[in-house]
Amino acid sequence: MARPPSAEACSPPLCIASNSIVPLPPDAVVPANVPALVVLPPPINFVDEQSLRLRTEEGVDVEARVLRGPQGSGVLVPAAPLIPGTRYHLEGTPSCGSSPHEPGGAVAAFTAGPQVALPTATGTLQAAPEQHGAVRVSGGASCWESVEGSTVTLGFTPAPQLVPFLPWVHWTLKVDGQTWATAWHGAVDSSGGVTPSDGFRTMRDLLTVHSICDDPRSPQDDTGTGLVPGRHVATLHPVLEQSGTALPVLEVSFDLTCPQDASDPEPKPEPEAPRSEGCSQAGGGLTAFGLLATLQLWRRRTAKDRA
Repeated sequence: MARPPSAEACSPPLCIASNSIVPLPPDAVVPANVPALVVLPPPINFVDEQSLRLRTEEGVDVEARVLRGPQGSGVLVPAAPLIPGTRYHLEGTPSCGSSPHEPGGAVAAFTAGPQVALPTATGTLQAAPEQHGAVRVSGGASCWESVEGSTVTLGFTPAPQLVPFLPWVHWTLKVDGQTWATAWHGAVDSSGGVTPSDGFRTMRDLLTVHSICDDPRSPQDDTGTGLVPGRHVATLHPVLEQSGTALPVLEVSFDLTCPQDASDPEPKPEPEAPRSEGCSQAGGGLTAFGLLATLQLWRRRTAKDRA
């Protein structure tokens, strides 16, 4: 009997307004000339643009334009640079709404810092040595499955001038010109670390590429497929939200292979031909009876000669 569809796929998380995120650390300082501010909704939802608000700590609204951004984010573009030293509150509520008696949505406080030059450099990108073993791919009732494969981790070091703007940068990794993974605003931190994919906003980790060498799944989930073994080129594309100036794309080459026993197992040796328990006349040999008769004839001739 076929199992019901609900048993075959994972369920998305509930849309809870308080699970919205402003990608800022506590006590953040934001450059006064930040091109845009962003609120992220819970997975597979979107921020209601009409709910976006930027206010001073005293409650004065800041004039701004609101937009729908990548992954359902809400984008707020200040009409003028922020005032250095001023405390601000950024607010936004996702489409799932909230109870009128309970606070909902994202609320983050930050301080505007001095204006700084917008970044013109991205950083560096390197490929670590290939690793063979378990690979986590999306799919199945638990949202993730483990298959055997080969993995290469890409190491990213952001340029110092990009670091103050990282909360407002979203990312795309392409392999051989095709989109492999994306990451939302703030997913990359100042050390180059990346927030793992949640399986709903994005399906793959931004800086991990893989080939699948042994896949027992059936049917195979399209989102869980890997790259074919061989030489590949990865390009990392950052976008500073609403900056109007493209950041440099980073490029690195890498190789993926599958172990011999996983992708092309050695052929098993053919079994040896069964051995005969006695002599055989086939192929020029003698049977046991033929040998005995020859021996007896030789003995008779020897006895006759002696006589």
